[in-house]
Amino acid sequence: MASIKAKVRGNNQKIVAQTIKVGNLALTDLSDIDASANTDGAMLIYNGTTTKFTLKPEIGNSNTIFNGGTY
Repeated sequence: MASIKAKVRGNNQKIVAQTIKVGNLALTDLSDIDASANTDGAMLIYNGTTTKFTLKPEIGNSNTIFNGGTY
């Protein structure tokens, strides 16, 4: 059976936390958002073909199901 020897030493490295400030950012500034059809009342819908989220005023996908829960 092998004998394992190890030494444990303290780490005196100083770590400084910093806050990063980001200016104003709009949802349409994100690279995976296609806002070309941005109109009043538009919804954010994921497009699996383009792998982007698209703003659309209507839903035209047969895979979309609305489930309002149980009342």
